[in-house]
Amino acid sequence: MMEHEADILTLRVTQVEAQRRASALLRSVGTAVAIALLLFLSLHNLTNYPVTWFDEGSHLHVPKALVRFGVYADYSSEGFRYDGPIMSVGPTVMLPIAAFFKLFGIGLLQARLVMVLYLLAAIYAFYRLALVLGGRRLAWVATALLVTSRGVSLIEYGRQVLGEVPGLFFMAAGLALWLASWEKASLRQLTLVGLLMGLSMVTKKQYLLVLVPTLGLAWLANQLYYRATPPRIFILPGLVAVTCFAIWEIYLILRLDPRTASEGLEMLRQQSASAALVFSPSLMKENLKYLLSLDVYLGLLVPVLIYGLVFSLPRQREGQQWGTLWILIIVNLTWYVVASIGWPRYAFPGLSIASLFVASFFYRLTDGFQIGASDLRRALQGEMSNLHKHALHWAMLLWLLVMLTRPLLYTVRQIIAPPPDLPAAMAAYLNQHVPRDALIETFEPEMGFLTDHRYHFAPMAILLQAVRHKWLGGPHPSKSYDFIQKERPEYVLVGPFARWIDLYPAEILTKHYRLVVKFETGWPLGYELYAAISP
Repeated sequence: MMEHEADILTLRVTQVEAQRRASALLRSVGTAVAIALLLFLSLHNLTNYPVTWFDEGSHLHVPKALVRFGVYADYSSEGFRYDGPIMSVGPTVMLPIAAFFKLFGIGLLQARLVMVLYLLAAIYAFYRLALVLGGRRLAWVATALLVTSRGVSLIEYGRQVLGEVPGLFFMAAGLALWLASWEKASLRQLTLVGLLMGLSMVTKKQYLLVLVPTLGLAWLANQLYYRATPPRIFILPGLVAVTCFAIWEIYLILRLDPRTASEGLEMLRQQSASAALVFSPSLMKENLKYLLSLDVYLGLLVPVLIYGLVFSLPRQREGQQWGTLWILIIVNLTWYVVASIGWPRYAFPGLSIASLFVASFFYRLTDGFQIGASDLRRALQGEMSNLHKHALHWAMLLWLLVMLTRPLLYTVRQIIAPPPDLPAAMAAYLNQHVPRDALIETFEPEMGFLTDHRYHFAPMAILLQAVRHKWLGGPHPSKSYDFIQKERPEYVLVGPFARWIDLYPAEILTKHYRLVVKFETGWPLGYELYAAISP
């Protein structure tokens, strides 16, 4: 009898060991597949998707100028400019790209490889943050939601020279360290947390608008409600982060910019008023409509935020940490709806962190993402009474699967079959047919990176006027921009952004210029090159 029991025990141990090995093998295979998919999403057709455009082209001017001329600035035919890209994206992006240019030559591939490194680092930092909050399963699902969501658009932004994804890397790394140490954090750890948050703000100013109010409100919530964490946990990182940001801004305005400090601050104020502090009722309606759309977690954002609030109520460490992240999301999305111009990128930080709450929402409704196929089969056969519970689990898991695969397939399709690379086509034409010293008027800064021609770019003030005209009913920018009389360009290159605001009216172009070549796939995409008519 004892031998029989020993055999049974041995068999069970063997079965458990076999299951453990099978689980380990499955995790290894799953990890390998996930890494391969992530590398594909990050690297395949890197220079073709997304097609380079206004913002990326503008940002690329700075590292190109730094390598070619030794100056940290934007540029145009009249000289260097100390506004626009150097104010919108920080040196954490510009300097690594400049280093790659110095080592491997100037090119879009080199710049985007730097961004891919940031992309992969951001995904890993976010995974570590999710791991701190809820363990491995929650971390995997939250990270998958972050990578695939069309509302977040992490892959699309992460393949371009933009500040959102590098800013997310610094923010997620800071949050992961902060939440892991929390009330036991040392002075050194809190300083490092503040430095990481400060680098996030330096990288992209919208993180300043998110993190500073979040830290302040989280401290207030601790003082009035939670009363569970030493105030230094909030105060010290906030002071270090703001100091880090202030040092860069002071250096930028007083050291790099040859204009007076008052002129630099005034340009910064104008940029903020045109995009970040708008307060337009019509825009508020459109912004809210976007957040409720299927692109944002299949329309689940509001229920998840309500769940997040309830989940944050317990006056314990876990509740307070989730509550702090909930505040971050609310701060960002409130600003996005109420005060921003409504570009989806402005909701990027909040929607990124929201994937943690979406994953937690599904985690709790499915008992930790348990499949339970055998239990469901027995319930369907009448052997179990809790059929409704298993049906709910499977329904939620199927919903989650659709939420992950639907946007993933869209992104994969875009990467495999990107739209025609019209900027590259126009750049190739210019290199073959237009002299390098001919003056080309344009509102498409990407062309100034793709070729070394002599361009005059419409100034930053025109972009600010265009924004006010489009969304706030301001005067049309073309009325105050007489490029023909002032610049007398030999060529005019009209692209998507110029066409978007009709900066170069057709009646002026047809009077003074003739169409030379056109590359387009349909309005408003494409480029048209015009040459001056000889007198």
